[in-house]
Amino acid sequence: MLFMEQDGRRDKRNKLQIYHDILDAIKQENIDGTVKPTRVQFLSNMSYDKLTVYLDDLASKQMIIKSPLVLADKGHQFLLDYGKINDTIKKLGLEYL
Repeated sequence: MLFMEQDGRRDKRNKLQIYHDILDAIKQENIDGTVKPTRVQFLSNMSYDKLTVYLDDLASKQMIIKSPLVLADKGHQFLLDYGKINDTIKKLGLEYL
């Protein structure tokens, strides 16, 4: 989920947006039970170094399991809650996310 300003530049993502992008990429790629970090890197649009930091952070929050790379229950719940909050914000006409 990339955000663009009117002049075509990308807005900076906040930490919740980055978490969402990574977790969503893991969810998308988990077809046969194998998720490759480089695919998550590509889909979440970040450098590999930054991705590893965020993966460690998500693992410490028990949102992912790193080996094999899969979503934990908290990660699934985060994606559901983030989607609900994002929908509500859009319905209210706010421009937070």
